[in-house]
Order: sequence, then structure tokens, then C-alpha cells
Amino acid sequence: MGQYSISTLVKLPFDRALRETHRALAEEEFVVITEIDLQAELVKKLGQQIRRYTILGVWVPSWEYQALSREPDIGLLMPSHICLWDNGDGTCTLATADLKHLCHTEENPPLAEAARAVNARLRAVVASVQFTGFLDASEQRPTPATIETNAERAERADKPGHLP
Repeated sequence: MGQYSISTLVKLPFDRALRETHRALAEEEFVVITEIDLQAELVKKLGQQIRRYTILGVWVPSWEYQALSREPDIGLLMPSHICLWDNGDGTCTLATADLKHLCHTEENPPLAEAARAVNARLRAVVASVQFTGFLDASEQRPTPATIETNAERAERADKPGHLP
């Protein structure tokens, strides 16, 4: 994974992970506006077979409306995408873009604020799905702050004295 993603291993079979992703998105007020079965599309268009892979296009309509009212070309970044793929071993990988690079847009504070809000909710979705099925009823779901991006892991790994 690159430095622009938030991703995690999900210890669930693909179909359940996809259901849990839909549930977690709804809890965070995201609306799924498109669902692409990439495996089926590549078979249909190219006759090529890949692992199960789904891309969800998601958004929060009120946020997108506000953002588009201020910055018309922000539509280039809409909708947000959640990718889920089957690892072939009973687990899946769930990934989304890490919008933190947009959160520091000093020349456009409303855009930075919107990016922080969307990023926090996308992190919450990833955290929720990651820990589904592993928690007792008495345990709390992790907060978005407990999900570490690949870039954050790399930064930590580069520090002296870090043990993998």
C-alpha cells in the first residue's frame, strides 16, 4: 500500500466483510452511491479473472453539497472510495484513501475542515469492520485514532530504536 491509504486486514470472509462494511458506512452516515464488482467487470470486459474485489463509491450528500458550493472542482475527489478484496485465505483487505494531505490546505480552510471530517469517518469505518467478530459484547469498538495509516507505520519504523 502507498502512503495515501488507510488499510487493514479483516479476518472475515469476503461476503461478511462486505456486509459489515455497508453497516459501518451507514453508521457513519455514508451513502453508497455505486458498487462495482471489479472481478465481474474484468471478466465481462477483458475475459480476465482476478480475486473478488469490490469498490464502493460513498458520500455524505449534505457535505458534498456544501463542498461543491464553495469549490466546484472538489467534485474530482468525489465520491470517496472504499475497496475490499479477498486475500484468498479467509481474510480480506479493506482500504480507503487517507485524506490527511487535504486536511492541511491552508489556502482553503473549509476544504481542510471537510477533509478532516470525512477522513475521521472513513477511519471509523475501517476500525469498525476490522474488529467486527473479534469483540465480546462488553468491549468497545476502537476509535479512528487507533487505525494507523501505512505512512504512519513507515514513519514510526524509520525512527531510531523502533522494533518491528
